[in-house]
Amino acid sequence: MPGLQRQSTTGVSTSPADRLKVAIAPVLPLMEITACLFLAALLLWKGIVPSWRSLNTDFPNYYLVARLLREGYSLDRIYDWIWLQRIKDHWGISQQLVGFAGLTPFSALPVVPLSFFSALIAKRLWILANLLLLVSSVELLNKVTSIGRRRIWLLCLLAVFPLRTSFLLGQMHLFVLFCVVLAYYFYRRGNWIACGVGLALAGAVKVYPLLFVLYFVWKRQWRFAFAMVSAALLFLGLGYLWLGSDVINLYATEILPRSLQGEVLDPYSAHNASAAALFHRFFIYEPTLNPGPLIKSPTLYAVLYPLWQLAILFPLLAVLSRQARNTSTEQLEWAAYTFALLVLSPVPASYHFVVVIFSIVLLVDLLFQRKAYVSAGVAVSLYCMISIVEYFPRGQGTFYTFLAFGRLWSALLLWVVFLFLLNRAAPLGRRAILLYALSLVGCVVSAAGYHNHFAYMEQDSARRIPVITPAYLASGPSQTSAGYVYTAMLADGYRVLNQAGSEVFTGDADQLAVAVARDAPVSLVELADKNGSRVAIVAANGVSSESIPDAESPAISSDGTVVAFLRETKGRGSLWLARPTGSEPLQIVDSTYDIRDVTFAPSGWILFAAKREGRERIFSLKAGGQPRVFLSGDKDADSPAVSPDGRFVAFRELVRNRWQLGYADVATGHEQMLTFGDCNAYTPDWVDSERIAYATDCGRGLGLSALASVGIQP
Repeated sequence: MPGLQRQSTTGVSTSPADRLKVAIAPVLPLMEITACLFLAALLLWKGIVPSWRSLNTDFPNYYLVARLLREGYSLDRIYDWIWLQRIKDHWGISQQLVGFAGLTPFSALPVVPLSFFSALIAKRLWILANLLLLVSSVELLNKVTSIGRRRIWLLCLLAVFPLRTSFLLGQMHLFVLFCVVLAYYFYRRGNWIACGVGLALAGAVKVYPLLFVLYFVWKRQWRFAFAMVSAALLFLGLGYLWLGSDVINLYATEILPRSLQGEVLDPYSAHNASAAALFHRFFIYEPTLNPGPLIKSPTLYAVLYPLWQLAILFPLLAVLSRQARNTSTEQLEWAAYTFALLVLSPVPASYHFVVVIFSIVLLVDLLFQRKAYVSAGVAVSLYCMISIVEYFPRGQGTFYTFLAFGRLWSALLLWVVFLFLLNRAAPLGRRAILLYALSLVGCVVSAAGYHNHFAYMEQDSARRIPVITPAYLASGPSQTSAGYVYTAMLADGYRVLNQAGSEVFTGDADQLAVAVARDAPVSLVELADKNGSRVAIVAANGVSSESIPDAESPAISSDGTVVAFLRETKGRGSLWLARPTGSEPLQIVDSTYDIRDVTFAPSGWILFAAKREGRERIFSLKAGGQPRVFLSGDKDADSPAVSPDGRFVAFRELVRNRWQLGYADVATGHEQMLTFGDCNAYTPDWVDSERIAYATDCGRGLGLSALASVGIQP
């Protein structure tokens, strides 16, 4: 009848949304299949095909360390940018730059079986393995959700940029996705041992899944927590046996803390689109990377960044249910907790967000069960924004900075969706006091840690040496009559530059080290390529007339008449002497010393750093004598450099797991430290008898140092 609402044949009124759903139902599967095919073709075209043809950037890092492990090298120098570049050059891997900064030693293990092949063949096999991992992840998600395989694939392929970069760069995050999905699959079946093993395995490769132990403890799921901790300790023990204690301890004490502070690569880069990068840009001054912060105040960083972390973690813990297990609630909790770990990550590159596939599939499945289609549409839209934001235009200015951090804004909005849904599922209740107390303690401890981390930033910045050519890394400064020369990491490889920004020596090979004779117009440059390393002897006009084969990390006497250099076998260095005129090299120290670097005193005696009996020390060696320990302290020390007047020796020493610059009086042995920051000093050399030039990574990526100088007070 006119004026009455139209009814269906069953007598139930239908809304416009219901009528629309009925209208498109016949064509919806075709639309979904078409979208899947288009997105799959896009991934093939932009990700898999170009990845198949070339190494790109990240896979060679894993491949190098995997092959080093398989061939029996010691791994304690894999985080040394220049050392790993040298290995890459010697093995003829066609990649401009390599580095293992921030990666766990375990992350190379999945590539070990592939390291028997060439790098490009190994990457192609890794691509196939990643496709298998992706298919397996989808199949497991299909078993624990009800939205169907086709829609899971659609959600998966909507991760356009994360999937593309993961395949293109040969990353590990599809392996992490598979491990997390597998862990959840076993969680749903109550298999606490397999769940814990899956999360521990993911955490061995990328650290953040290890934080799931907090989830289990907070929910009082003790068996799952016990299984995860036990599996993690088992993997750690196997790592000590297989990888070696040196590299595990190095990662835990020196690498991991800087990674958690967001200082692995460029900590100011919008490419990371993390809160850590944003707060670095706002508050931390760095002369080259961030010369114009919004407010120059490390104190504000130390206070506000922990509060931001708390703003993400506190409401999540507040709404996690501690009641009897409920499948739909815990599905949402797993999705939200995994997503929170990615939001909190200090260095989340685009490929990290491959793991968001797990969170979005669980979320959309739950919303479809509740028929909350609008909420599902909002969540998927934000997920798509996270996945395509890398295609936004880049430029200078506030607007473009806002766009550059678009992934962070989209992630925060999606996080609000998770919180809104969780808040309806589980109120805070009686846990408030405990949670507030834990949050207060966490904030105070974190703020104190960041305050200590930045305590010496201003002092370090004031010591910087200005250079004309910006470099990712500047190291090994040496004083000449025309100013400094140093080793620089540029986009196309390593070059030795002078203070005017010009190359000291031209050629295609990487130039990994330079040494200068103070009293003679000659310098030495290490050249590295697929034929190995050689030391070129360069005259004042930049011309090399001869070179020493199979030689690296050179040093030259003040008068230019004697050259010292290293030769490596399976990563262990030996010390050799030769004449620049072409005499036969002579090994001068036995093989019980693993030599790391060498220098001459003005009078001709030699100082070298070597690892022996598990300790890295500085030794002195005079003509006809035996090596003697130069510094008698109980700390590791290396990189000796003797002042022009022969009175002092500069060095660096490992103090509370950071390499600090110091110097010692040759006559008395008295030591004086010159740096104290929560960062590292590298490669000291003397400008004159009262000033030392060195490299520092304070306020920069780990090992990606800039040049600085400091005066001494004898």
